[in-house]
Amino acid sequence: MDRLNQVAELFAECLGCDEEAARTYTRRLLEEPVAQSPPGSSGGGSRPAAAGGPVTQDGAGGARRTAAGDSDVPDGHEMLAEVSRAPSPVGLARLLHDQVRPHGASAVLLAVIDRQGELRMSGVAGASAREADTRSRIPLRCVLPLARTAPEDQLLWIDDDSGDRILAWVSSRSGPSRSPGDRAGGRDSSSPAERLLCVVIAVWPAGPPLEPAVRERAEALTGSAGRRLCGLAGRGLPEEDLHAPWLAAVLDVIPIPAALLFPIRDAHGRVVEFHIDRCNGHATDLLGRPPEQINGGRLLEVLPGLSNAGIFDAYVKVLETGTPLHREPFPYEEPFRGVRYPAVLSVRAQRIGGGLLVSWQFHDEQARMAARIDDAERLVDLAWAEWNLVTGEITWSPRMYDIFDLDPALGPLPLDRLSRHVRENDTPVLTQAVETLCEQREPVTFEVRTRHADPPRHVRVTAELVRDSLGNLIAAHGVVQDVSAARRMEAALEASRREAERQRLRMAEELQLALLPRQHNRLPGLSMALRYQPAEDSARIGGDWFEAAPLPDGRVLIAIGDVSGHGLLAAAGMAQLRHALLGIAHTGADAARILDCLNLVAYHSHEETVMATVIVGHFHPRDRTLAWARGGHPPPVLVRAGQARELHNADGISLGVSLDPGYGLAAVRLQPGDRVILYTDGLVERRDDRRDERSALLLDAARQGALGGPEEHLQTLLSTLDTNPEDDTCVIVLHVRK
Repeated sequence: MDRLNQVAELFAECLGCDEEAARTYTRRLLEEPVAQSPPGSSGGGSRPAAAGGPVTQDGAGGARRTAAGDSDVPDGHEMLAEVSRAPSPVGLARLLHDQVRPHGASAVLLAVIDRQGELRMSGVAGASAREADTRSRIPLRCVLPLARTAPEDQLLWIDDDSGDRILAWVSSRSGPSRSPGDRAGGRDSSSPAERLLCVVIAVWPAGPPLEPAVRERAEALTGSAGRRLCGLAGRGLPEEDLHAPWLAAVLDVIPIPAALLFPIRDAHGRVVEFHIDRCNGHATDLLGRPPEQINGGRLLEVLPGLSNAGIFDAYVKVLETGTPLHREPFPYEEPFRGVRYPAVLSVRAQRIGGGLLVSWQFHDEQARMAARIDDAERLVDLAWAEWNLVTGEITWSPRMYDIFDLDPALGPLPLDRLSRHVRENDTPVLTQAVETLCEQREPVTFEVRTRHADPPRHVRVTAELVRDSLGNLIAAHGVVQDVSAARRMEAALEASRREAERQRLRMAEELQLALLPRQHNRLPGLSMALRYQPAEDSARIGGDWFEAAPLPDGRVLIAIGDVSGHGLLAAAGMAQLRHALLGIAHTGADAARILDCLNLVAYHSHEETVMATVIVGHFHPRDRTLAWARGGHPPPVLVRAGQARELHNADGISLGVSLDPGYGLAAVRLQPGDRVILYTDGLVERRDDRRDERSALLLDAARQGALGGPEEHLQTLLSTLDTNPEDDTCVIVLHVRK
């Protein structure tokens, strides 16, 4: 009883009759067979047509059986054919209105009920079209009972409250019509619950009843329009439409690969494959096969990776539900010759009739990268290359040919020929890069010079090997940059740096020489040879210094020292000690006292404590006595009668170490012809030699050079000992005159 009341309520709302009439009509419809009603018979409301033909209702509310919905009047064949060929719902509405308007109809409305239960207007025509368009979404329950109460399409005449007479054609969800693709597959592709519902309505304003012939013609045209609307709405396009030339034209204007697919089903009706009925001129696969080799094939033979990617199942779902598919670019692997070749794929699919209209597009990652760095190639001399190790295909960007000075007409180079275009001196670099690339499986970056350009191009290469998910080697990618301009700039900067370094060296030498005393050509009782040799590194301004000058009391001041460190700080410490020495020496103090004073100067330096070694001595010309004191400095060497020995004075430590250094005074009486050699540690210290060995070598060189004059003696020392290039060196040779 609840079901009866529910259906009656729906009919009352749908047909506009009172509840009692709707209940009576529902009871008859559910409990009694539908019988033919003679013209003019009365009833409690409008009744839908049985399978045999439509039921009409006259102006007084009576219902009668009319001719079948597809009955033709003798001169109506051409009109029916024209309606059945309407290209669109809008055109169909206009065409139907043109046919029924001469017989008094004021408006035509076409609508389709979607799967969400709402009705969308597909086409309107006539004077009442604007008003109808404002009511374009009607609840499904207004027409759903008409589709559920009979297995066939319904054609009804209904009088509404305003007096208008309405001819309504409503499709059934369970109709027998099938699309061509479904017929080819052996069964219907969609269940009754999934079918669209189509509605065609023609409206006559209030007036006298229509003539029987007019009724029959209107019913035939409306029924034909309804069936055509079902086809256009996707319930099943006529077979001739699916194979018409216009569909091929639609495929051809799609700018990416596209095809029309029909399902292939097994004995249980399941879709197991798709037949490629036709494709456009852009259709291709990863192997680059042309459309002629794709047309007529099987989908999973052309694109076997669709199964693993889930796209095949998505296509089946589109076929079953009608919901379009739009999959944005996603990673895709194509099985080919035992490996899986990666790509990026996007797909679209739309159900059309019993088949699918699909499109796909491969988004090759290297091509996309090349597009993105197009400006970068031009601005910074970049190029890219790809070697497909599976298919053998090689792809170069245009800039690659410019960098390697090759003719594009000759095509790109295989990997094994690339080394021929690299300078022979750089071949080991290329070989090492390839070995590293294969062993570590990581990108490598290296630089080589091209062979054919003059001057050669400097090329920086970054390369990587690409493997599939199974670890198979499938491709090699490389990005190349011409860095010749950068290398030329670096060379120019290096030349400028070296020139600046030479200038700084000259300035450092001039500065240090300016701080050192001028050599006195005549010293009382002595001849002197002096050599100051700076370190090879121009930045290492040394702290070596010396002094040789006659004093007012007749003595000759002799001093040599070495301030620790290098640079301007060492030079400043050296200048400080030397100037202090000159001031203290004029007081008449002996050598030990002078060292005590210099130690205080070094210890209490303003910047920081100055660490230095020094020897200070006084030569008395009258008795040829040398009185001297040593503060941590290498001892002087005495050369006499072909023998050489060090003069010992063990007292005293380096300057600046302690306030109680304990410097002692030593004296030696010299003879005419004696030589005294004073030097800094740069003469005897080398990283790769022991100090005692260097000292023995010094004594040997001192003996050998004694046969010549002071200058020759000095040169023998420097050439034999091969001074330390990392440190500056100062050497003084004193010769006692007769």
